[in-house]
Amino acid sequence: MADKARKNNKNMIIGGVCAAVVVVVIIIVAVVLATRGSGINDGYFVSDGSKYVLTIESDTTDESEGTYNPVKTHIVYMYSGDQITGMKTYGEFANADKAKQAFEAIKDAGEDMTNYVVEGKYIIVTATEDQYKDLTAKDVKAQIEFMESLKNMNSDELNAEAVQETEATEAEQ
Repeated sequence: MADKARKNNKNMIIGGVCAAVVVVVIIIVAVVLATRGSGINDGYFVSDGSKYVLTIESDTTDESEGTYNPVKTHIVYMYSGDQITGMKTYGEFANADKAKQAFEAIKDAGEDMTNYVVEGKYIIVTATEDQYKDLTAKDVKAQIEFMESLKNMNSDELNAEAVQETEATEAEQ
């Protein structure tokens, strides 16, 4: 009888230790997930089976005081079938400090900040449903393909101009 009581006590102690270990592991995982940052990186801004992404590079490099231009703007359209289910615009800044400064400048300008958040080096603006309800995934895909072709066309023209300038410079020598 005494052996059986010891065995039960031993099992209860082992169970208690296991439960404590599980609680510690859960706490560690929660802390790691909470402190690992925004998790947004360039890999997110790629069209896939659930979203279409349009990335626009900034053509301005003005960094004077009071000017806060994103380095890139990513427009992300979430979809299911041919229905757009969400839309977010990510203004990407050089770093988190610039994003915070831009966010404060927008807020100081009196903008409605309801749909704005700062996450790392991004200012994220979430569109309301009425801003995308008339769009279809097919329309968005066609729009993005058109914008990409324009971007590629401009890039090809710039490359051709650079080649012509190089050839002209070499001919002068």
